[in-house]
Amino acid sequence: MAKLTKEQQISRLEKTAKYHDTKARREWAYAKNDLGDEHYGRAKDHFKQAKELNERAKRLKEGE
Repeated sequence: MAKLTKEQQISRLEKTAKYHDTKARREWAYAKNDLGDEHYGRAKDHFKQAKELNERAKRLKEGE
């Protein structure tokens, strides 16, 4: 399999971060609407993952 270019890696990281952010917001809404407290934990995990992916993409853009 061919190695991804820097732009492809950044794009992939940003798209995955967006996915996790969307999932986190949905889980947060479930929790706020009394559909179970476990959704708070899931939302927290997705927000954390999205943040980490965005930071990795930012570092790649800066050239580290």
